[in-house]
Amino acid sequence: MGKLFKIVGGVVLVLLLLIVAAVIILPMVIDPNDYKDEIVSQVKEQTGRDLKITGDLKLSVFPWLGIDIGGLELSNAKGFGEQPFAVVKSAAIRVKLMPLLSRQLEVDTVGLDGLVLNLAKSKDGATNWDDLVKEGAPAESDKPQAGDGKGLEGFVIGGVDISDARISWDDQSAGQQYTLDQFFLKSGAIRPDSPVALELGAQLQSKEPELNAKIKLDGTVSLDEQAGMIYIKELNLQLDATSPLLQKGALSATLMADVAAALNGQTLSVDGLSVTADALKLTGHLKGSNLSAKPAFSGSLKLAELNLREWLTEQGVVLPETADAEVLTRFSADLELAAEGDTTRLNSVAIALDDTKINGKASLKGSAIGFDLNVDSINLDRYLPPVKEETAATPAAPAASTGAESSGDEPLLPIELLRSLDLNGSLEIGQMIIKKLTANQIQVTVKARQGKITSEQKIGAFYQGSFNGTVNLNVAGKTPVIQIEEQAKDIQAGPLLKDMIAKDKFDGKGNFQAKLQTSGNSINAFKRGLNGDLGFRFENGSVKGFNLAQMLREGQAKLKGEKLPESDEPVKTDFSEMSGSAVVQNGVLNNQDLLAKSPFLRVTGAGTVNLVAETLDYLVKPVIVSTAAGQGGEGLDQLKGVPVPIKLTGPYTSPDYSIDWAQVVTASQKAKLEEKKAEVKQELEEKKEETKQKLENKLKGKLQGLFN
Repeated sequence: MGKLFKIVGGVVLVLLLLIVAAVIILPMVIDPNDYKDEIVSQVKEQTGRDLKITGDLKLSVFPWLGIDIGGLELSNAKGFGEQPFAVVKSAAIRVKLMPLLSRQLEVDTVGLDGLVLNLAKSKDGATNWDDLVKEGAPAESDKPQAGDGKGLEGFVIGGVDISDARISWDDQSAGQQYTLDQFFLKSGAIRPDSPVALELGAQLQSKEPELNAKIKLDGTVSLDEQAGMIYIKELNLQLDATSPLLQKGALSATLMADVAAALNGQTLSVDGLSVTADALKLTGHLKGSNLSAKPAFSGSLKLAELNLREWLTEQGVVLPETADAEVLTRFSADLELAAEGDTTRLNSVAIALDDTKINGKASLKGSAIGFDLNVDSINLDRYLPPVKEETAATPAAPAASTGAESSGDEPLLPIELLRSLDLNGSLEIGQMIIKKLTANQIQVTVKARQGKITSEQKIGAFYQGSFNGTVNLNVAGKTPVIQIEEQAKDIQAGPLLKDMIAKDKFDGKGNFQAKLQTSGNSINAFKRGLNGDLGFRFENGSVKGFNLAQMLREGQAKLKGEKLPESDEPVKTDFSEMSGSAVVQNGVLNNQDLLAKSPFLRVTGAGTVNLVAETLDYLVKPVIVSTAAGQGGEGLDQLKGVPVPIKLTGPYTSPDYSIDWAQVVTASQKAKLEEKKAEVKQELEEKKEETKQKLENKLKGKLQGLFN
């Protein structure tokens, strides 16, 4: 046994002597610089490019088997200029020798300093690395496979240290240039089943758009080979960017998350996502699947409440002036999303804008947009420009002096945008205020495709009535065509007009229907091309601003040379019903059947309203049917049954009116003559009857005397 120990000890001693000899002798007899020319030749043969080894190659054996490279330079592909494709200032890799004897691979920190990599694409789409990609590379199944023998049982890398690297990208086909400068990558020790601290950073520069950004990333990376997953915990990405495109000239953003990705590249999950940029804070989580074939993503995103007005202003967005300066100050959103291919679905949308809540869902497939949204209530007047009220002391300057007033020929519709729309959506609004009009229970559907847009509107509660409407807009052709069909039922006209024009001119419960069509792309064109028909009927209302009975009494008094006492009656004309219809042709509205009734009169009317010239030519004929006190007809006995023609002409916003009293007098005298003739005839009939009766009585008396 002692002899055996001596033999083993001798063998070990010999091995140690051989190792010591190798450490001492190999660096003395082997100079890796002797192989520079052969390395350069092999690179030229394999790639067709020139390799320059500008520094010394240094070999080490014990305790680390490794090589240090002083400097390398690889030429660029043909047609991409004289600058080198890649330059390395220095690189080093070392493997610990003794652990290799027990199938353990222990690598020292892998170092790479001063890397310069110039990537480029020509105008025809070729890149300066195409020639380095070997055609006919072996498929995965053709690659050499590990045998049954055992491989390395342990694998350790002391770390990775890449410093002072520069990577540039010049895409001449797209006119884009990017540069990653001062790039560095540092890691801790890399061991199986152990997390690794990772840190990298770079300075990103771009010419189009002009951008300079500092990027820094750190986190802890771990590998689970059995599960086939790589994890990055506490990922922290910091971005500090400067650009003239930014209103403040700078932007600072931070991204934090925990990331898990499959080694086969098929799945990805991002948990604890947090993105912060100034006042904006976005949180959520995302999952990705089938990433190598047809990527699909799902998750949720939540935007914390922020002052949208201030944030947009800081981003350089110029907001129009709003009637309420406090709007756009509270905005938040909560989204559940799913994306696959060119389809993105927002399965749940919850948005809060100031005092308005919006819920529903939406989708985007290519350029096609779909939505189904519900809005609780919104006052749009708060978001519209403020109303500039004119005063008598400071009237608005005429358009001739300012040129600010519209001519009516300016284009109204963004034709190209409307042609590109691909929409299919519905919107429900609990309450909406716009232009001081209040509507409740609103339902709107919109469909748009290939320049044909259809919108249907239903309002369940609109000034104690209801409203239904359809608008068809066709911009597919050269000239836009608009078709409108509307119907309102049981609308209280008084409150509606008060809110619409802030004037108390008319009231009554009414129905209205219209079917109109026009074409063009300006106000004037719309007026000139307007055609169709409409009708209305109102009940139990009044036209305010004039008292028709009082007007007639005043006119009658003037004819007689009398002075009519002042009246304390309301300045309005009541009616029990009012109806009419009209045909519109080329912007001219023609009405021939206006009929209004009240307890003391009947009013008929006929004429035209020219929407293009904004004038009217209309004749109204009221007829007194009752002169009973308390009905508004008292004092008009002489006009009873006589039509009173009232001519309305001039601008329809402030028309002139005149009464043809000559015709009234003629008709009145004619009526009196007819009445007198009737009276004379009645008297004659009465006298005739009286004479007849007297003769009969006289004859009867004589006959009685004869028989007596």
